[in-house]
Amino acid sequence: MQPAGPNAATGRTRQHDRHHYRTDGGASLADSYDVVVGGSGMSSSTTAMILARHGLDVAMIEAGSHPRFAIGEAMLPQSSMWMWIVGEYHDIPEIQYLSDANEIVDNITPSCGVKHSIGFAYHEPDRPVTGDHVHQLIPPNLPFYSESHLLREDVDHYLVESARKYGVEYVDETAIVDVDIGEDEVTVTTDRGTIEATFYVDGTGGSSVLAEGMGYREDAPELETDSRAIFTHVEGLAPFDELLAADARPEQSNRLHDGTLHHVFDGGWMWIIPFDNFERSEATKASVGLVLDRDQHPVDESVDAETEARRILAEFPDIQRHLDSADPVLPWVRTGRLQRSASRSSGHRHYLTNNTYGFVDPLYAIGLVNTFESVFVSTSLLLDAFEADDFSAERFAPIDEMHRRQLATNDRLISNAYKSMGDFRTWNAWTQMWLGQVLFHDLYIQRHCLNYLESGETTAFDPLLEEQSPGDGAPFAGQKAVMHRTMADVLDAYSGGEMGASEAADRMFGEMRRADWLPKHVYDWGDERARHVDFSDPELVGALIEWGKTDSPDRLRENLFDFDVPEMA
Repeated sequence: MQPAGPNAATGRTRQHDRHHYRTDGGASLADSYDVVVGGSGMSSSTTAMILARHGLDVAMIEAGSHPRFAIGEAMLPQSSMWMWIVGEYHDIPEIQYLSDANEIVDNITPSCGVKHSIGFAYHEPDRPVTGDHVHQLIPPNLPFYSESHLLREDVDHYLVESARKYGVEYVDETAIVDVDIGEDEVTVTTDRGTIEATFYVDGTGGSSVLAEGMGYREDAPELETDSRAIFTHVEGLAPFDELLAADARPEQSNRLHDGTLHHVFDGGWMWIIPFDNFERSEATKASVGLVLDRDQHPVDESVDAETEARRILAEFPDIQRHLDSADPVLPWVRTGRLQRSASRSSGHRHYLTNNTYGFVDPLYAIGLVNTFESVFVSTSLLLDAFEADDFSAERFAPIDEMHRRQLATNDRLISNAYKSMGDFRTWNAWTQMWLGQVLFHDLYIQRHCLNYLESGETTAFDPLLEEQSPGDGAPFAGQKAVMHRTMADVLDAYSGGEMGASEAADRMFGEMRRADWLPKHVYDWGDERARHVDFSDPELVGALIEWGKTDSPDRLRENLFDFDVPEMA
């Protein structure tokens, strides 16, 4: 599918009676639309923007209003690349701005941070962090994207306003109370009136009226991860690097504070997402959040959220010192179980966005990657459906499969991460595996971007539309899946008391040593002493690419490293 122009005709006649009703915080709505989008989070607003960009008549309905508080969000190379891909594919610079920290400051908000590092510090009760308990991955510097820490309240508001500029009619403070999926149309009933639509996109999240009404929350996939969160924003957070003993610092090209830091301990972890670690940022805040396994840390209702969080963290002196360096600027929020899922994600004349279908846990910051994978695939299917005038359930079945695979993959990855947290030896092995698989998935998406930059043809991205879930076609995907299953079995035995931590770690390290798709001269996967990798070093990137183009297995050389090497920024 080639992107259409902003006023591309869909071949349908749309003559609407405006002023059906009006809300205080939005536009007048008509009687009917091509598409009604429920919710106004990132997936909803980008979906609405793309559809309007291609000439469809779109309404977006939000129960609340903007700007509104949202927790900070850390990006990954893949989330940045997907934002760049989606913006380039559909010629929407407002989406593409999100893929670069400088573009965010220039066009969206001066209150964002940079993410030039992914760090993990493993903590044991009543002991300071030591250098061999810290991991750090520094991503490469590429010319077409960079990673950021997003102040979501500013970003979400910007995307809603951008969608309106593309012609999306947006109303807020308007609750959707019923969605009826008919054979020939969809009827969306709100607390202010009724609208007809050809199609409904549900981005309303866990409170979806459609998912409840269609019974999609019944017989939903059981998720193994079982966690909750306690979070806030703080001011004045000290860089953790400055609190560490000198021999505990990674001493790479970037600080831990120059990216997302994860404090990890048995049964939980804490995110540290600073917005003030960028010379162009005007922010002074950071997002901090504690995520806990509910079996190991059941909620203590006898105390408030902040007291509970501080009691748990008091066991770990370096986390406590880090938190004590800052002052909360918002009340701490305590959630119930974070996980949710649905039995279906699409059907006749409707689909759910990925976060409405389900959610696992914020560990590894996978959410935005999945969001933009989903937006890329689902909007393509919907635009094709309008072209064919066919809105049957079968046409949208790939969304079901994609969301199911995303959720299952995330649940497997994150539930096993929690199991590995019981001992540093198992955590070390699992973290090494995660570094390897995320690096190679980054390379797989980068390959499509680099081939596009060489050809100038957006068809370079079309193969990603043909995979059950973007990334499934990677030449290492099968081996990685086998490794995951093997390590999951080991961690099941470890967490069940059938295997000790040392034996479990040894088996996992052995799996990585045998993996021919992991270049050991770049990072020594399988060696328990390996900790950090700095891909901001062009020599290290060059060594990886040279291996890929000369000594890697044939399947990688032919289907992963088959790109022209760009000049590094």
